Amino acid sequence: MGIDRVNQKYIQLQQKLIYLIFCVNIMFFLPLVSSAQTLEIGAFGGAAYYLGDLNPQRHFTESDIAYGGVLKYNLNQRWAISLEATQANIKSDATTYNIDHTANPAANLSTQIKDLALMGELNFFPYAVGDRKNKWTPYIFGGAAVFTSDNIDLGFSTPFGLGFKLSPFKKIGLNLFWSARKTFIDDLDNTASTDYKGYNGDWYVFYGLNITFAFRLKKDNSCRNLINGRYY
Repeated sequence: MGIDRVNQKYIQLQQKLIYLIFCVNIMFFLPLVSSAQTLEIGAFGGAAYYLGDLNPQRHFTESDIAYGGVLKYNLNQRWAISLEATQANIKSDATTYNIDHTANPAANLSTQIKDLALMGELNFFPYAVGDRKNKWTPYIFGGAAVFTSDNIDLGFSTPFGLGFKLSPFKKIGLNLFWSARKTFIDDLDNTASTDYKGYNGDWYVFYGLNITFAFRLKKDNSCRNLINGRYY
């Protein structure tokens, strides 16, 4: 019986040691995770514009209102994953911005865009909502999106862009950003022209401000309990 007890205590001590090594590695390689895992829910307000055959290169021209919602999971102070739903109206006057377009010189673009995007974000500096020290950073992002419009039942686009994050209050985050969507079609504007020296694929762009409210996720205290002598 004495040998069995010794073996049992030895096995328990070995398990604690392995678990402690695991926790130390987690704290060494991912020091930012425990302090920054948050879920952000918020709204977007801003504008949208279009680039294509009817407006080949003039950014921010004829912008119209855009709005939507955002759900964001912060993996740590550097990386985040976001799901964004946006609705906007994009427009362009062919006679003003493409006077050389001969296929349909009187054409005007005005269409509703509904966009759903999944993106990854990379912060230039450590950042967390409510953190007094790490409360701002520039960031970049990219991902994949699906969209519909008045004449497109379902389309795919590749979103990417850049922005600036700021947390002025404990649980409030502000994200100012510019986000371009590269589509794989040339008829978002109902004008698939081949004779014009412009875009072979259409683009739409969102820019504006996200306002989010952050919820800090429940922390795993098992490593802390082990260090304090309480192993479960």
